[in-house]
Amino acid sequence: MAKLDFPVNIQRKTVAVSERGFGTILVVDNTMDIDYTLVDYNYVNELEPDSKLFKLLNRLFAQKPQPQEVAVYGKADGSVVDAVRELLNSGRTDWFWLTATDNSLETVKALSELAQTNNKLYAVTINEYSDCEALFEEVYENTFVDYHDDKDAFSAEATAVIMSYNVGGKTAKFKAIQGVKRSNVSDTQIYDLHKNGINTYVEKLGVLQRSEGLVLSGEYLDIVLAEYWIRFRMEERALRASVTNDKIPYTNIGIGILVGEVEGTLQEAVTQGIISSGQYRVDYKRREDVDANEVALRHITTSSGLHNYKVLSTKGKYQEY
Repeated sequence: MAKLDFPVNIQRKTVAVSERGFGTILVVDNTMDIDYTLVDYNYVNELEPDSKLFKLLNRLFAQKPQPQEVAVYGKADGSVVDAVRELLNSGRTDWFWLTATDNSLETVKALSELAQTNNKLYAVTINEYSDCEALFEEVYENTFVDYHDDKDAFSAEATAVIMSYNVGGKTAKFKAIQGVKRSNVSDTQIYDLHKNGINTYVEKLGVLQRSEGLVLSGEYLDIVLAEYWIRFRMEERALRASVTNDKIPYTNIGIGILVGEVEGTLQEAVTQGIISSGQYRVDYKRREDVDANEVALRHITTSSGLHNYKVLSTKGKYQEY
């Protein structure tokens, strides 16, 4: 065959950027050595029925719809805190929700710190009211706590399943949890719990339901999830724009590319039901208004103001001038 005078090579410009999901729930156990594994309900049937791991996983899979993904990790010779640190240090961070079979007060405080600093959501059900009182001064925004006197309730952990779908588009309050009875809690205790960002499970007019949907800081869980959804999607869209363009120039056109990605994310948030149309604005500077030092560093900042949300800031670094 004769050699072609004008050979043509076709190169696809599409570059895959993985989206961080909200559906993977990690369950950490301190009674068995378990390699990090994604499991289904068949795995649960192989566990000892009296174990906390069996009861926690059983509660997760009892919800409708069932969780998208459940990962299990265990260390028999250490604490769940050590196990989570080990996972984070190893780079195994493809999970968002954190739960554990150990719900002691010391563990709750330590895991709250880890969740806060690593952009994870920690869900835990506490069975002693005095332990809840010990958390009244804590203000972690990434910790979702329930009080329930039944040690097998795992109501907060089950709520992680419910809230992993349609992120930011629904509240945790009023939601029913499959297989959980009402907690024995007084009206005064409920008031104090809510005042300090802790929830419980009640019965109103014959309907079992969550009493509230607060995180320890007092913010609503759906607001926290919505902020993460917007943040993650903005970061992913900005990265996708950077890798699919040979050059994003530091010009008004280049700035417009990144601003377009920010606005596109917010439009997605409208479709998702996280925010309403007209509820946001995107502020940015034109090239001629940017400080020379910012230009030299190839930095750009856009501000997305959301009514009833905190101000989100997106910072990016240009590939070229």
